[in-house]
Amino acid sequence: MKRIVFALLATVTVATTAYSQLIVTDPPFPTQDDFITITYDASEGNGELEGVVPIYAHTGVITNLSANGNDWQHVVGNWGTADSEVLMTPLGNNLHEITIQPSTFYDLQVGETITSLAFVFRNQSGTLVGRNADGSDIFIPLYQSGFNVNIVSPAESSSIIGSGQSTEIQSVASLASDLSITVNGTEVASANNATSLDYTFSETTPGEYLIVFSADNGVETLEETRTLVIVPSITVLPSPAGTVDGINYINSSSVRLQLYAPNKDYVFVIGDFNDWNFDLGYYMNRTPDGNTWWLDITGLVPGQEYRFQYYVGDEGLRIADIYADKILDYWNDPWIPDASYPNLLSYPVGQTYEPVSVLQTNQSSFNWTDGGYERPSYEKLIIYELLVRDFTEARNFQTLIDTLDYLDNLGINVIQLMPVNEFEGNDSWGYNPSFYFAPDKYYGPEESMKAFVDECHNRGIAVVMDIALNHSFGQNPMVRLYFNPDAGQYGQPTADNPWFNETEKHDFSVGYDFNHESQRTRDFCKRVLEYWIEEYHIDGYRMDLSKGFTQNYTLGNLAAWSAYDQSRINILTDYNNHVQSVEPGAYMILEHFADNDEEIALSNAGMMLWGKMNYEFNEGAMGYSSDLSWGNYQTRGWSSPRLITYAESHDEERLMYKNLLYGNSSGSYDITNLGTALDRIELAHTLLLLLPGPKMLWQFGELGYDYSINTCSDGVTISNDCRTAAKPVRWDYMEVQDRLHLYKWTAALNNLKTTYPTFSTNNFNYDVWGFGKRLILNHNDMDAVVVGNFQVTGLNMVPGFQHTGTWYDYATGSPVEVNDLGASWSFQAGEFHVYTDMQLPVPDLNVSLDEIISFTGGNVDLYPNPATDLVNLVIDGVQGEKIRAVVYDVAGKIIADEIIGTGNGTKASYSLSTMDLQNGSYVLAITSGARSWSVPLVIAGN
Repeated sequence: MKRIVFALLATVTVATTAYSQLIVTDPPFPTQDDFITITYDASEGNGELEGVVPIYAHTGVITNLSANGNDWQHVVGNWGTADSEVLMTPLGNNLHEITIQPSTFYDLQVGETITSLAFVFRNQSGTLVGRNADGSDIFIPLYQSGFNVNIVSPAESSSIIGSGQSTEIQSVASLASDLSITVNGTEVASANNATSLDYTFSETTPGEYLIVFSADNGVETLEETRTLVIVPSITVLPSPAGTVDGINYINSSSVRLQLYAPNKDYVFVIGDFNDWNFDLGYYMNRTPDGNTWWLDITGLVPGQEYRFQYYVGDEGLRIADIYADKILDYWNDPWIPDASYPNLLSYPVGQTYEPVSVLQTNQSSFNWTDGGYERPSYEKLIIYELLVRDFTEARNFQTLIDTLDYLDNLGINVIQLMPVNEFEGNDSWGYNPSFYFAPDKYYGPEESMKAFVDECHNRGIAVVMDIALNHSFGQNPMVRLYFNPDAGQYGQPTADNPWFNETEKHDFSVGYDFNHESQRTRDFCKRVLEYWIEEYHIDGYRMDLSKGFTQNYTLGNLAAWSAYDQSRINILTDYNNHVQSVEPGAYMILEHFADNDEEIALSNAGMMLWGKMNYEFNEGAMGYSSDLSWGNYQTRGWSSPRLITYAESHDEERLMYKNLLYGNSSGSYDITNLGTALDRIELAHTLLLLLPGPKMLWQFGELGYDYSINTCSDGVTISNDCRTAAKPVRWDYMEVQDRLHLYKWTAALNNLKTTYPTFSTNNFNYDVWGFGKRLILNHNDMDAVVVGNFQVTGLNMVPGFQHTGTWYDYATGSPVEVNDLGASWSFQAGEFHVYTDMQLPVPDLNVSLDEIISFTGGNVDLYPNPATDLVNLVIDGVQGEKIRAVVYDVAGKIIADEIIGTGNGTKASYSLSTMDLQNGSYVLAITSGARSWSVPLVIAGN
């Protein structure tokens, strides 16, 4: 009996068949054990290597051991080198070839089977790379030896053709067979005892045409299919009432998709529900105004995730749904750790290209427990700005939850997350956004983000989301729908783009510039701002580059861009009013830096604005004269304390870095000394945090983070190109006495700020020019005086007490008798005090080396102890994070610093050499991600 086997080739343009123009293989049905000659046409695909000689292959394999269809194994070739093993032979006319035998060329494991070869091509340096036309990797399928068939052209499993268009059907078999081609069941071509069969297809009637190529060798019959679609006229229907752009869930098995795309020819929905083929059952309706496309999809399995895209018009554009809450990315998803995002739905490799959106009916509702949460009053905010990527080694929301004890103890009441909506790539600050309704998967599932917000609220901590609505990047479907790739240096939106300007309207713009005068843009942004508040319970937004929300200026006119702009005020006020209608009291924070009168107008409209004082506080911390007065909202003439003053942000150089590099000195007082430099940060924080009005800290500033903003990912190199690169995560700072003291003093200041009305008074004097700086606070409950000497030598100054009598030093609780309000007091270099006329609880500022800062989970056992040449550590509860061991002597000096392993989630043993340590007592500090332990270590016998 003959077997009938359907050899369906589930590929589109990302997969290259053996007979395509880009790649030709000899033999045409290569197997793992064949010697295969691969011919590459550099003028095809993305064409980047056209005319280049020599060309090098960069190759690997997809095998039965690959995690997914993009998981390269056994890569051959060293990028950027003249590697003879992958040097291709030039044949002329842009053709280059290489011959390999896969079973020996790649370092396969026993029993490993190759499903496809993976290639990209490069010049020697790797600056030019040849790929498929869509930029994806090139995959060459391998076959089992024996009988095989293939439809060479068209290569795609489903194609759209024009009415009357001639389309060549080219088919081949590996063995001489009886061949036939049928169209919708009617035989149109045949041949006996042949290995190839061609047919020219040409039809004018709209519809779907199933092409079946059949080969019968007398033992078995193999079939392969293609579908050709001639698009019919469009059904014009208004979308049902209440339908919004994006995914509309109708019931547990049905959705309605709607896409705003004026002036397009037609739109298909392609996805898992139609095997990524062009199916007339998924041909979208168009509304009577010609602007909007919609379609109901039924028969879905409740709760199942479905991947899909829109295929738009004759231009063949594949886009994801901008409103989807999950986006899959061919390039970046494979690098997301399973520990951060377990069971992530895979990208449909070989079936499509470009980002893919996900829909899911019957999604589980998150069990919120923050019903009793009350948002902190804006004038008492202590905002902690952090980047998830650089705050813990694990770089995910779950580990961030594990650090909340640390932040809670610091006394902050707002966490401001740098952008967490989908951005391009994984390793980023997040200001290159592409999708606005989906959390970036690199930080974990959406449930983890919700759990983070919920836990913050249960601790009384608000969560603010930084969002970039000034611009977007090239993966954004709204950019891609109306885009000219040949315009400008990198391509630009077209004039008819409903959301974006052709070119940016102001300086310091990145990506593609939103036009906020467009109603489509305004409506889109309002949906974004509404979404995260309702779906994730966030407490407000920090609007990145809000000064860019204008159409009034051109590049190079910086002064005009910063000038008063009523249209910009109107736009931002409109957005804030919408946010307040959704969640009264939600925070709207602007990164504005415009004319002060404009900022006053915005603050009077209820918004808060960033008040950058990095240069001024840095000069003061380094021991040079500075004037901090512009950090005071009253100095700026504002009627309410809506200025968020800060000394550091993600955008600014770190105070400690400059203290240690450029700090002033006099005699033995030297700010480049670590202990003195940290004292100066305490001094700066004191005059910053206690000033009435909201304040902000940048992550690890409370520990004196001393890596430059331009530090590269290696933690050593300094380069302007590394500004946004990942920075070292230094939780081991917690084991340095002076750093821990800074943390505790900062927490003590935050306690004053959030607990006592005095530090929110509007009756104060901020006398902060020169070296002697004072903050005088008046309130019915309690008066306070904050005074500090920013000089590197002693200084005599009048503290500014409001009345005589007994005052109390907040740090020590010691009483101070004031008899003469005009008396001059002597302050040593860097000396500072906070005095109150009411005795307050004395903050815990005591620090010892053996103090253990312990976070949730895990423990450490040490043996032998005393040790000689080697000490073993048994660590439990650390998953997927590097484990760092730092040895301190009794004076707090670092003696050894080493990465000893990576946690595997269970109890595991690690070893540390101690043979170079002299006999004596030490402290061994172990850090992993956000967790830290200290263990006494004794060395004897060395």
